[in-house]
Amino acid sequence: MENQTLATELLHELKASAKRWFIAFCIMVVLEIATIAGFMWYISLPTEDIAIENTDGNANYIGNDMNGDINNGQDNSEEKSNTQ
Repeated sequence: MENQTLATELLHELKASAKRWFIAFCIMVVLEIATIAGFMWYISLPTEDIAIENTDGNANYIGNDMNGDINNGQDNSEEKSNTQ
């Protein structure tokens, strides 16, 4: 085998290189599938719903509903009409 031609030597090198690239490709496919499976597992986890109940009826609203007035459970419409 000492008298291998250049073409035969290049083909052996090409075969070894192709094998390395195929192994790297297989590893990347496995990693991608594991990433997708991990993401699907993560998005399927139950979420903790937090609900805050206002039992006494008092709430502060600043913005759209009260035209910027602060309402602490009382009716501010009388105060508005008296001040205008």
